[in-house]
Amino acid sequence: MMDCVLPSRSGRTGQLFTQRGVINIKNSRHQDDPRPIDENCSCPACRNYSRAYLHHVFKSHEIISSMLLTWHNLQYYQDLMDCIRNAIRLNLFDKFVDEFYASRAQGDIEPL
Repeated sequence: MMDCVLPSRSGRTGQLFTQRGVINIKNSRHQDDPRPIDENCSCPACRNYSRAYLHHVFKSHEIISSMLLTWHNLQYYQDLMDCIRNAIRLNLFDKFVDEFYASRAQGDIEPL
C-alpha cells in the first residue's frame, strides 16, 4: 500500500479505490453514469466530475483522466490513513478493520 506509484499507476490504468472496493472506470457500465466515483469522497474528481465523464476521458486517452483518477486515488489513501490513525488513537482499530472489510464486501454501487 505504501508503494509511491500505486495511486498513480492504478489511476493511469483506470483503476480506482473506493470504500466499497476497487472499480475499473474502463467498464462500459460507467459510460452513462452521472454519479461520482465515491459519494463520500471530497476530492475534486468526485466533487466535480461524473463517472460518465471520467469514463469518456479515459477511453479518449485524454491526459486529464490520469490526473483526475490519480487525484482520487491519492485522496482515498490519505483518508484511509487518517481513519486508521484515528481508530488507533481511540483504541478502536479492531472495529475499524471489521467495518473496512464489511464495506469492501458490498462491492461497487449498483449500475444505473
